[in-house]
Amino acid sequence: MGFWNKKVVDERVYNMQNKIYREIYLLTMMIVLVSIGVKFYRFGVSMESVTTEIVILIGVSLYYGFRSSQLGVFSDEVELHDANSKFSYSTKQLIIGIGMGLVIALFMGINSAYQYADSSSQAIEYFFLVFFVSIIIYVPFYLLLLFAAYKSALKKSQKVNSKMLEEDDDVGRYQ
Repeated sequence: MGFWNKKVVDERVYNMQNKIYREIYLLTMMIVLVSIGVKFYRFGVSMESVTTEIVILIGVSLYYGFRSSQLGVFSDEVELHDANSKFSYSTKQLIIGIGMGLVIALFMGINSAYQYADSSSQAIEYFFLVFFVSIIIYVPFYLLLLFAAYKSALKKSQKVNSKMLEEDDDVGRYQ
C-alpha cells in the first residue's frame, strides 16, 4: 500500500527544481545550436561536422515527445496551448511542416545552382527546377511526418489520461 514509502515533498521546492531543469535544458539546447553555427562558420556547411549536435537535438526532441505522451502530459499541453494561443497546435504543426519543407527546398535549390551551374541562366534554371521538385517531395513529407507524430502522441496521451481517470474513479468507489 505504500505506507512506509510516503515522502513529504515541498511543492514549492519541487516546482523550483523543475524550473531549474527546464532552464538547464534550454541552456543545453542553446549551446548545441551555437555549436552548430560555429562549426558551420569555421568548417563550412557540412553535416559531418555537426552530426553529434543533430543527434542530440533529434534525440532529445523524440525523448520529450515520447515521454510526454506516455505520461499523459501531451494532450494537456495541447489543451493549454489551444486555450492560450491565437493558433491551434495542429495549425502550428501545419505551418512548421510547410516551413521546414520550404527551407529544405530553398537550401537544395541554392546549393544546386551554386555547385552545378556553369552560367547565370543555368543557375536560375537549376534553382527553380530543384526548388519546385523539392517542394513537391519535402512539403508533403514533413506535413505527413509531423501530423502523424502529433496525432499518435495525442492519442497515446489521451488514452493514458482516460486510464488514469478510470483508476481514480475506481479508487474513489472503494474508499
